[in-house]
Amino acid sequence: MLHSDIIRIAVRNGWKVSITASADDSFYFDFQCRTPGGLPFCFTAELSGGHVGTLVDEIISFVDALDPECYAVEWLEAAGPVTPSRYFQAVADMDDMRARAWLLAFDLSAEAKKERILLDLPRYRLN
Repeated sequence: MLHSDIIRIAVRNGWKVSITASADDSFYFDFQCRTPGGLPFCFTAELSGGHVGTLVDEIISFVDALDPECYAVEWLEAAGPVTPSRYFQAVADMDDMRARAWLLAFDLSAEAKKERILLDLPRYRLN
């Protein structure tokens, strides 16, 4: 599997992706998109050891930990007093993000079964 395959799958699922390489040959994938309500949302997952399965495991771990109601409360606390409809919209937005991240993990997992190893280094790693 190539980095471009991961990016292609993410884009197909509605995510923008940026990749950061670390000194220990791990890669950090920053997945970004907008919620249905138009707010920016992102999460980061690590791919280590060149194994795409580690990236899938990180995304699934994020999905399992994401509680839409808790995240909605955290989001809205920063905004001050809000109406109940705004709260329910925030919960629905977070639930949608959780579903989209799950679908991303599912699609990456299906592709990773074909090729378990990351086969290329991004161009910037060759400098």
